[in-house]
Amino acid sequence: MDVVGFREAFPAFTAELHPDARVAFHLRMAGLRLPSDRWGELLEDGTGLFVAHHLTLEAKMNQATDGTGGMDAAAGTLASESKTVGPVSKSKAYTNAATAEPGAGHWNATIYGQQFRDLARIVGMGGLQL
Repeated sequence: MDVVGFREAFPAFTAELHPDARVAFHLRMAGLRLPSDRWGELLEDGTGLFVAHHLTLEAKMNQATDGTGGMDAAAGTLASESKTVGPVSKSKAYTNAATAEPGAGHWNATIYGQQFRDLARIVGMGGLQL
C-alpha cells in the first residue's frame, strides 16, 4: 500500500488534514510491524487500519487547545468537559468504556484501532505486542 492507495481506501484522510509525509511515515511503520508472511491477503487491510488509527490519534493530539501541545492526548477519551459563559453552562461526557476491550490499550482509542485489533486476532499476530 502506498499513500495514494491509502487515500483511496480511506477517503476521509485527505491531504489537507493529513499530509503525505505523515501518511508515508505510518505506512513505513506498518511495514516494519506487520509481517507479510503472517498477514497474507489481509496485509493491505491491516496496514490501512494501522495507519488510519495512528493518523486519528495524531489529529487528536494536533487539535489540543489546552496549551500542552497535545501531550495529554494519550490520556484517553474525554470523560467529561464543561464550560460556562455568564449564566449559560454546557457540558459533555463521553467514553468508549462500552466498546473498549480490556488490555487493548491505545487500540481502543479509535474505531480503526478496534478493527485492527480484530484483524490481528484473525491472523494470529503472536509475538507482536498490541
